Amino acid sequence: MVLAYKARMEVATVSARTSAPAIILATAGLVAPPLAVLAPLGIAPLLSVTAVALIVAAPRRLLAAGKPLWPMAALWVALSVFALLSATWSILPRHSLAEGGRFLVIGMEGLIALAAARALAAHEKGYVGVAAVIGTALGAGLLLFEWATGAALAHWILGLSRIYTVWLSRYDRGVTGLVLVFWPALVALRRWRALQVALAAAVALCVVLMWSAASLIALAAGFIAFAVAARTPRLVAGVLAATLILGAALLPVIVPTYQRTVQIQHDAPWIKTSGIHRLLIWRFAAERIAERPLLGWGMDASREIPGGKRDFSTTLPGIELSPGHDAMPLHPHDALLQWRVELGIPGTILCLAIAVWALYRVGWRFGSGREAQAASLGWAATVTVIALLSFGIWQEWWLSVIWLTASLLAASASDVA
Repeated sequence: MVLAYKARMEVATVSARTSAPAIILATAGLVAPPLAVLAPLGIAPLLSVTAVALIVAAPRRLLAAGKPLWPMAALWVALSVFALLSATWSILPRHSLAEGGRFLVIGMEGLIALAAARALAAHEKGYVGVAAVIGTALGAGLLLFEWATGAALAHWILGLSRIYTVWLSRYDRGVTGLVLVFWPALVALRRWRALQVALAAAVALCVVLMWSAASLIALAAGFIAFAVAARTPRLVAGVLAATLILGAALLPVIVPTYQRTVQIQHDAPWIKTSGIHRLLIWRFAAERIAERPLLGWGMDASREIPGGKRDFSTTLPGIELSPGHDAMPLHPHDALLQWRVELGIPGTILCLAIAVWALYRVGWRFGSGREAQAASLGWAATVTVIALLSFGIWQEWWLSVIWLTASLLAASASDVA
């Protein structure tokens, strides 16, 4: 009996231990939000360090937990191979080759983090969730501090005199990271409604004060998706998938013409200049898609597409823009158009396959409770809106934010997704 009692105690002690993967992911969840505010490009190295540490800590555990992710891995590799092949017809062959390789590496790092999240025990998931909550609160606190002090930390970090103005747009990446890491924190607080509401209010306040229109629309879409998915998750997943598929097919056709955009600016002067510029960029991208509809211009080649340096402020009659509003400033600011203009139809199909597979897993094969499922779909809606309105889809820090917050979301759930 004594031996049996000791055996049970040893099993209980082992089960209560916090494994290295849990500590690594919890550290990432704690560091990511404030890092996104202060040095957002550092999110990519954070994902790399996290992935390497996870491989060293528990390679066999990751392999076993990652088996359900093999379809995603296969699709990511296929897209990476096509991106690498695009260097043969790209207008920037060396750059396309390098970006294709970078895309492959980021995907592998993200899959490692996601597999590690799936492998955690229930009590370990709680630790990661708490870390995400603390990290989110720290990130929100930093943004509020910077707003209230006129970016005191940014002045100190950059060594700037207070006579120099730090524009709030500097924190767009930080706000984006915050509205995505918020969802794992929301899941972790599912038993404390008052704290959920307080954290949601703090994040929303940061978005409003920082004047990040894309993040504000994305967060609102996420809240709506969360509310609807709490009752009908498959409807939300289906709508998001249909939006991406139809958007990829129709957006190059329905984007307003240059003349129509000029008229829109005159009829609706309340639309921000950045919004008008987006419409002009999208029209330019649509025209370049029509020139190379099948294979596109090459991975991440938007930055050097012919005519992209055209300044609309001086070349488009009737438009009211300040100098410097180019036709293609590095990328189209829309994932669907960037897929089409750079990787053509085959690349777009592979990109859609990755997104739709992920939405299918969350909408139809989720196993972590209805609230965690609804939060995952809220996160998906938030990602989708930002991807359709803002950053270049291949940007290393942006892909890393997506993978890292997805992993934290899986780790914060009560069961394996």
